[in-house]
Amino acid sequence: MNAAVITKIEYKLPDQENFIVLDIVPESGKLKEEPKRTASGIIYTTIVDFLIAGMSSGLNSQIKSIDSRKAYFRCTDADDVVYLVGSEDYPARLISQFDLGGSPGSFKGYRCSINYISTTGCTIQ
Repeated sequence: MNAAVITKIEYKLPDQENFIVLDIVPESGKLKEEPKRTASGIIYTTIVDFLIAGMSSGLNSQIKSIDSRKAYFRCTDADDVVYLVGSEDYPARLISQFDLGGSPGSFKGYRCSINYISTTGCTIQ
C-alpha cells in the first residue's frame, strides 16, 4: 500500500462535537500543500482531493450538508499518520461535484476537494 495516499477522511462542522467519517473510495485521496511567499510571509494552500462512489438520497444529503461550509477535517494516510486540515478557529471548505461519467463502467459519484489557505498549513497529529 502506498503511504502517500489518504485512506480515511473525517469532518466536524462547527456545531458538532464528534467527527463523522466520509465513506471515500479506498486510496483515492491525495493531500498536497503548496507554500507561497508573499509580502506578509508564507501562505500555505492545502488541497485534499478524493472520490466518494455511489448515489443515494442519504449520501446526497450528507454531501450537501457540508458542501461549501466551513469544517474541520482529519485525513489519515496508509501509515496511520493523521493530518489536520483546518482548525476550530480557521476551518477549511469542502467542494464537491457530482459525476455520472457518461459511459458504461465509468465513475458514478462525487469528486471532492478540501481547500484550506493559512499561514501554518495542515498539522500532523
